[in-house]
Amino acid sequence: MKSFTQKALAVAAASLCGSAAFAGSQVVTPTNFAIEAVTNTTAVAVPQILLTLGVARTQTQDYTVVIKPQAGATFNGSTCISALPLNGTNGTTANIVATLKRASTSECAYEIDVNAAGDAAGVVLGFGGLSVASHSLGGGTNLAIGTGVFELGESARIDNSNDLINTVATAAQAVTIVAAQDTGTTADVNHPSGPLFGFVVANDDTADVARASFIIRNNPNSLKTANGTSNFDANLAANMTRLDLTVTGNFNGATVDGNGVVNGIAAVHNSGAATVTTAGSGDTATARFSLLPGNLNTVTQNTTVTVSFTSAKNTSLGTSRTFGVAGTSIPAVGGNQTMAGNSSWWVWRANAIELRSAFFNNDVNAGNLTRFFFQNTGTAAAYSAVCYTDDAAKTVTNGTKVTGTLRTGQTTIDAKDVCTFSAGNRGAITFTINGPAANIKGVYQQAINGAAAGYLPLERPYAGSTY
Repeated sequence: MKSFTQKALAVAAASLCGSAAFAGSQVVTPTNFAIEAVTNTTAVAVPQILLTLGVARTQTQDYTVVIKPQAGATFNGSTCISALPLNGTNGTTANIVATLKRASTSECAYEIDVNAAGDAAGVVLGFGGLSVASHSLGGGTNLAIGTGVFELGESARIDNSNDLINTVATAAQAVTIVAAQDTGTTADVNHPSGPLFGFVVANDDTADVARASFIIRNNPNSLKTANGTSNFDANLAANMTRLDLTVTGNFNGATVDGNGVVNGIAAVHNSGAATVTTAGSGDTATARFSLLPGNLNTVTQNTTVTVSFTSAKNTSLGTSRTFGVAGTSIPAVGGNQTMAGNSSWWVWRANAIELRSAFFNNDVNAGNLTRFFFQNTGTAAAYSAVCYTDDAAKTVTNGTKVTGTLRTGQTTIDAKDVCTFSAGNRGAITFTINGPAANIKGVYQQAINGAAAGYLPLERPYAGSTY
């Protein structure tokens, strides 16, 4: 018989024990909280922890289980006794007697005494009833616990070489905006009040009112309040104070009230109209409105919010505008949450384009040539022009070519035939053309008698291109 040294036998035994000491496992079904329902100091219940031992234990092999909150979280130490695994309950074998060994904010430790029957590998211990007093759920960070199994004196582990780490709670945003891009609004060059003064009648747009919608989602994933069982419902005052929503974009041309305040921006939600206020001016305006509990459909249901733009019908709305939508939820318990929307939520187009020049001259004295040249690669397209003076005291007189048609090919228009001024010869101009942007190009020419001609490309203010 081959002999072995005592040291070799000890190493072999350790190896055998080690191979069986890594089979333990732990299962926790996390609770998914609404981030709007918890702060970092909201007490939350830890769901039942099911610890499966990977090793068998005899009556002489009592042991200790230590459960610790992770990442700076703290237990409500008084609940450690509530989680005591009892015989025949919480998935626990009847062959043990458990007692509370230590209780604090940093750990709950349990002594597990095994009776004469012993326990085979695969025994499940259930720990239910723990509560966490502080954590980072309010910031959207998951909550985890770690469980270690030690021999009774806690000088060595008997199952896994490290704590078993499990997520026991998550926090996610329950109320969100879904704003699919709406490209169904078209400014109408043929509007009866003037070119691009209103809209093409299509979808839910009328000649004078354009509309676009977005959705408020009220907890579609059934996220929980702090009690861990009730669904968070933004339609309840106990859960939500209000939702503040913003629509940003160019509100020029919307109707205004008697005080000059824009009132042509409106919003309608589930239970009626929202009060809208506007701030800013020009192409940087913001409309703000709030939804209150009771304005939304109930938990897991969507609420549609429709925003409308009513044209004052006194100015061109241009050939392109983009509106964005976003918001902030103000919960009753948790911190305010940004509701990301879509910065390009509502995108207008037009059945026309605009071409502009910040300068032109209509002086034809002494043989000067001041003309506009257009190229149209499509079918004939109607146009209209608006001239602007360089001084408010001056007036504009429209000429015979202030409206007309751009033929297929090239069209030449003398500047003096478009408009003249009560004094001087220089001004600015905007052409509105009833044709696809890709088909039309234009330049202004000024040729002084006996000198080379100069050309200014007409700018496309809404197309991101100057030629």
